[in-house]
Amino acid sequence: MCGIEIFSRPITIEIEGAVLLVCPSCAKHGKQVTKPKPKKKGFSGTKTTSSLQSRTSTRQPSRQYRSLSEVDSKELTSDYDERIRLARQKKRMTQKDVSIQTKISVQELQSIETGKMRPPDVIVAKLEKFFNIKITENVASYSPKDQKKGSASQTLGDIVVLKKKKDEE
Repeated sequence: MCGIEIFSRPITIEIEGAVLLVCPSCAKHGKQVTKPKPKKKGFSGTKTTSSLQSRTSTRQPSRQYRSLSEVDSKELTSDYDERIRLARQKKRMTQKDVSIQTKISVQELQSIETGKMRPPDVIVAKLEKFFNIKITENVASYSPKDQKKGSASQTLGDIVVLKKKKDEE
């Protein structure tokens, strides 16, 4: 909530029905939750709750907490649609041929090649591998480590320079 990097284990809280992982200083804004609320889907399995609980309680959490500076930021290039279309034409393939081999629907390929649809990351990876092209690029990301801590942090007012008009008399 506050944007500060969490070095300790995050605390799970609930604020107005939303379950959030926050730092200890932000935990006072909500009610601490011991377990996330289970999704209410019908369970018609034959296992008893005790065997289900024993199976889930031995599981180790797989989520690792990383700072924003460690996150890889990749964005689609502005001409991704043209690169995909040219790569397909270079291989002399139809959209249907590509669809069959990559298991991406023809409608999705048409929308991607015309630029009407931004492909999800899964499809981007498939197309980059299939055509051996790059349609993503690394983008510099903001890191809270670059910012000073405390009240001495930089604000918009520190960056903007206002020019005053000269009074004409």
